[in-house]
Amino acid sequence: MFMTLKRTKILGWGMAISFLMIHILMICVFYKCGVTPMVIFNAFSIVFYIFMLFVLYKEWFPFFAVAIYLEVAAHMTCSVILTGWNSGFQITLIGMSVLALYSEYTGRALKLKIIRMMPACILGMFLYLGSYVYLQYHPAPYSLPAKTEFALSLLWGVIVFVIMLFVLQLLVYIAISSENQLEYQLSHDKLTGLPNRYYLSTQFENVEKENSDYWIAISDIDNFKKINDNYGHNCGDYVLKTIGEIFGKKDVLVGRWGGEEFLFLRKMDKDTDPFKYVDDIRKEIEQTDFSYEGQKLAVTMTFGMSYFKGSDGLYGAIRDADEKLYAGKHSGKNKVVNVMSGGSDSATSYQDPLTRVKNKPAYEKMIESLNWDIQNKTAQFGIVIIKLLDVAMINERYGHDKGNDYIVGASKIICQIFVNSQVFRIGGDDFAVVLTNRDYYDRDKLFEELKDRYKETAENSAVSAWERYNASCRLSVYADGDESVETVLSK
Repeated sequence: MFMTLKRTKILGWGMAISFLMIHILMICVFYKCGVTPMVIFNAFSIVFYIFMLFVLYKEWFPFFAVAIYLEVAAHMTCSVILTGWNSGFQITLIGMSVLALYSEYTGRALKLKIIRMMPACILGMFLYLGSYVYLQYHPAPYSLPAKTEFALSLLWGVIVFVIMLFVLQLLVYIAISSENQLEYQLSHDKLTGLPNRYYLSTQFENVEKENSDYWIAISDIDNFKKINDNYGHNCGDYVLKTIGEIFGKKDVLVGRWGGEEFLFLRKMDKDTDPFKYVDDIRKEIEQTDFSYEGQKLAVTMTFGMSYFKGSDGLYGAIRDADEKLYAGKHSGKNKVVNVMSGGSDSATSYQDPLTRVKNKPAYEKMIESLNWDIQNKTAQFGIVIIKLLDVAMINERYGHDKGNDYIVGASKIICQIFVNSQVFRIGGDDFAVVLTNRDYYDRDKLFEELKDRYKETAENSAVSAWERYNASCRLSVYADGDESVETVLSK
């Protein structure tokens, strides 16, 4: 926040001292011109502003703002009625109204006792107009020399413009600072200080416009749930914050992807080996001394890496990196996986040839891994089962080619929504999504989005029948006490 008590007090001191000096000048002017009532008034004003310095010392800011405005209003009214409109005293209320409203803003910003200044400003307007009307019927009893009126009009004009320009420029600065602070808060994770998912998504838009080679990595803290369970969530926050500090010093775009996950993105260059770069980060985390309340913590991370060209395949690369991360988590952890193992475990042997998502054998392998997590009490997942409803009808009426188009289009909707989870085709018209990482935390929102998308396409009569994707969807979430994935799905 730009405004603080210290800055407010400094501004108040500057204002009180400036007004004190002006009244010392005015007592001299009125004394020389023989305006005795205003000499007495300005003597009172000098004592008043000395007292205002004490008020500021005690930090009675609301009283300070109201009292000064009323003093200026009273001084302006008496001066104009006694010396005439040409003396220019009345225009001081314009600048004071700006200051009054700014003082209300300051009070709100500092969460002080709020005194609304608009009624005082309205009073000032009536005094301004009322004094003008009064002088039309009651000539001023005193007249100032023409040179004095000229000098005073210039003086008040300069003072009012300086006040208005200062306050308005200050408000512009505050508005810009507030916007920058808000933008930073929206785009950065509060705990780690790293860019968040929102900021990373905006950078993805820029990357997709380029035709450059990139590498991407997704990392996850190993056994993070155990850290929270054994030492408490404050300890988990300490680990996340420390890792954020380490990552924040790297010359790579890195942000908190969700939960205990982090995402790295960097353009390829000939001087940097991406795998070695990421593996060095992994080693640094492993070798860092994590200590919380006297307890030594062994913290490691697993990384999944992928490569892509900016103009093509970003989200495919994210999914590929996420799959490699998951493979690393279930093959020993604390490693960097950038190439899937070959042989019977190769990526293609677990890929559905039509939709390019994972196939049923891959799903069965995933179930084994999830059951292993359940047995070791580290499980945290959800499963979405999708049943396409009109495949048989499309095949019968329009042929199997259109039926295949229907299946492919329907699966693309699943992949577009569940970007951070693995999608499996487990039957001719059946799909499953294992929700992990960020998708797990956003599961309810994403599940509703999936149903809405299918409903929208099913009701779209402007497209062909094989583009009206319709499906029934079911979400199941693991909870403590579930003994297996089968138990989760049976709920």
